[in-house]
Amino acid sequence: MIVAWAPADKGLERRPLAEGAIPPEVVWLDCIDITPEEERLVETKLAIEMPTRAEMQEIEASSRLYREGNAVYMTATMLIKTETEQPETTPVTFILTRSCLVTLRYAEPWSFRTFSARAAKCGATTAELVFIGLLETTVERLADMLELVSLELERIQQQIFRRHGTPSDSELERVLFKIGHCGNITGKIRESLVDKNRLLVFSESASTEWCPEGRARIRAARNDIASLADHATFTAGKIGFLLDATLGLINNNVNQQMKRMTMVMVGVLWPALVSGFFAMNVALPFPAEEWWPFYLCLLLAFGPLVIGFAWLWWKRRHRRLGR
Repeated sequence: MIVAWAPADKGLERRPLAEGAIPPEVVWLDCIDITPEEERLVETKLAIEMPTRAEMQEIEASSRLYREGNAVYMTATMLIKTETEQPETTPVTFILTRSCLVTLRYAEPWSFRTFSARAAKCGATTAELVFIGLLETTVERLADMLELVSLELERIQQQIFRRHGTPSDSELERVLFKIGHCGNITGKIRESLVDKNRLLVFSESASTEWCPEGRARIRAARNDIASLADHATFTAGKIGFLLDATLGLINNNVNQQMKRMTMVMVGVLWPALVSGFFAMNVALPFPAEEWWPFYLCLLLAFGPLVIGFAWLWWKRRHRRLGR
């Protein structure tokens, strides 16, 4: 599907494709999962070569950012399904010519949907301003996502470090999943911010026909990206801190459980020791030739215990005298 946008009074208006022909006044062609016939139509109209879907997924910079003839090709990694808990990435190619911007995509990023809804009042009447407006909307969405992650981390922090009572094991397990979810989103946001900054730098250097408004908006967008990148770095550090704190609380709970089990074992040991002594097959009173087994068992049972307590008492007294 091809959606054509042409300049209007305060922004853009959608124009239908009459009999498969592209109107000459169009400044933005949004190509969504296009067919081979539609691809040939755009290539013939603008004298450009559309990249394939496999070429859009290349990761090297030379395949994502390059100039060919009078067109600048820029492939960006956009986030989709940002309203869900599992956002995904998809490649989107921007082809910027002197008169028209072509966007080639196979998914529906939030920024495209939002920019299309605001197109009538966006104030963009040229291909360059449409390109910048799309990237500004994308940065705006990334900022909103980063803000939501920060709020979620604040709730997690209050849950972990609450004053009354420590979280249970089930609560800490849920907290671990939430921290992992926040870390996943933050990583995707940082990757997208770096990608958009690279895109703006290349677009400004590859084209010498930017209007003063376009260059000013590019600098403003890059400043926003830099500030968001710093905030994302701080958020990533906070995620690491909360992860360490959660794992520490889990280890503390395990140690407390082991302590209780040790106390139970010590309580069970003494009855076992007493029953072992009285279960000895020795007649009372002891015959003269059978007195030593009983006292030998007492020595082996309580001797190490007395020696250990004596050593601890001596060490503690020696430490006090040393002070």
